[in-house]
Amino acid sequence: MKIIVTGSLGHISKPLTQTLVQKGHSVTVISSKSERQAAIEAIGAKAAIGTIADAEFLTATFAGADVVYLMEALNAGSFFDQDLDIMAAHNQIAHNYAQAIRQSGVKRVVHLSSIGAHMDKGNGILAFHYQVENILNKLPADVAITFIRPVGFYYELLSAK
Repeated sequence: MKIIVTGSLGHISKPLTQTLVQKGHSVTVISSKSERQAAIEAIGAKAAIGTIADAEFLTATFAGADVVYLMEALNAGSFFDQDLDIMAAHNQIAHNYAQAIRQSGVKRVVHLSSIGAHMDKGNGILAFHYQVENILNKLPADVAITFIRPVGFYYELLSAK
């Protein structure tokens, strides 16, 4: 299968990519950092260097894929940026994903969401997962979506630069 993975070589996407490659899948990893290209290729995947903020880039990258694995990844320091509207940023990423899925013809989506995504309130900052799922749920009926809802985790907040 041809699989697109978002999340670059993070704590989730790297082991996922390694497993998929080991199982014989053709994997393309989206990364915003060109310096990660060699590391991506070293594990047997293809690197697509661009940003999830660019719907046209996503559309071109998703073209011909059997499955796309989606996650909304902001830089670790973003959570401390008082000028960033985190909800709006995640909503824009979700709209970019939805546009790219529609335009590229992808029919299978796996989305990393979170516990609490089924609730429209009472879930704190995790409310963006509720909003993102609602955006993705508006995709055409022939797009199969699997939402994965693990508990929230925040180790990226403490990562060194």
